[in-house]
Amino acid sequence: MRITCVLIVFICLLGIHPAFAEETTELKEQMQTLIQTVQDLKDIVAEQQKEINALKETQKVQPQVSVAQTTPQQPAQATILPGKLTPEIGAVADMAVKFEKPRFDPDHANQLRVRGLELVLGSNVDPYSRLDATVAFTEEDGAELEEAYLTRFGLPFGTTARIGRFKPRIGKMLPVHRDSIDTVDEPFVIQRYFGEEGMSKTGFDVTRLIDLSLPSVHQVTIGVLQGGNGEGGTAFGAATRRPTLYGHLKNYLDITDTTNVEFGISDALGSNNKDAGFKSNILGFDATLRHALNPLQEVKLQGETFYLHRKEPIDDLDGTTDPGGNFWGSYGLFDFRFSPAWGTGFRFDYVKPVDRLLSDPNKAEIGYTGYLTFYQSEFARWRAQFSHVLRTTGETDNRVFLQGTFAIGEHKHKLQ
Repeated sequence: MRITCVLIVFICLLGIHPAFAEETTELKEQMQTLIQTVQDLKDIVAEQQKEINALKETQKVQPQVSVAQTTPQQPAQATILPGKLTPEIGAVADMAVKFEKPRFDPDHANQLRVRGLELVLGSNVDPYSRLDATVAFTEEDGAELEEAYLTRFGLPFGTTARIGRFKPRIGKMLPVHRDSIDTVDEPFVIQRYFGEEGMSKTGFDVTRLIDLSLPSVHQVTIGVLQGGNGEGGTAFGAATRRPTLYGHLKNYLDITDTTNVEFGISDALGSNNKDAGFKSNILGFDATLRHALNPLQEVKLQGETFYLHRKEPIDDLDGTTDPGGNFWGSYGLFDFRFSPAWGTGFRFDYVKPVDRLLSDPNKAEIGYTGYLTFYQSEFARWRAQFSHVLRTTGETDNRVFLQGTFAIGEHKHKLQ
């Protein structure tokens, strides 16, 4: 029986069609090629594994440093681990041409200058924290540390903390860098109360998102800052030895798929130069409405109002006195991005300045500003701006700005 089965199988094999035999031979050749390829890949993986093992052994070997070689003045050199990521590095240059009627400041009426060059550094320290720094270079003041702060994530109660020097989250415009605002200069109320470019202060703050059963997002921030103002600011005293306390509540709501609104409330308490009492209080309200007409066009309405109350006059460090009382200022901004490359807008300013140099500080300073922006790319922007200013002295100034802002490398506040 077995012999019969073998004979039947042998006869069937002899009857296989030649074409099938050829296909079988070709399949064998392909299988041999595939086996050889797999063997080559195994050899490559083995070589790479040897390199990885050698690298691990290198990391385990620490330099032998004797106690005599290591002193407080001459610490032992740390071992640099291979594969260490380099920090994010970028630079932002802001150049501007200014033409102005020589009424208020004849020496600086017409000028061409590099207003600033910001060197931006940042990187994650570990999975829990990040370090960011900004060094600003100007023609007048040279190098200045604008920001250097550590952000710590994942703290109890879902909070995030910052410590170091940073722009405080007061209002909408103050925390924003100049290269990300919609106009060449900051609104008058920001310049007069906080500083020409806002202010950066050393301090500590904590931020937390508030989760409510509402179709909106809420964020609260509280912090302690070094006292004083930014350059040219007048809200607080000039001394920095007394702290400033501040808080901010931001609320965000999507009205429709193409429309959203954001509004916030801020408050900052500071002292004058005499004592530690909180003699100055500035309360702020901000609102921003965005509406996308289509994927390529967007309209933005933004405004802020600040109320400043100073219980008593403030003695400046130079021996002069700024008045106390109530002051307020506001601005309204309309911005129309009518194409990906072009945008235009208008800003209205109204502020009662606290400045002893003005002849009548009870009057308001009013400004009308129009601008046209060409967004050459995400990292290059050109802007032309005209401002008509009514000063408290009764004089008028007309200002024309031509601005170019350029960025290279990685930076956290890319051009908007």
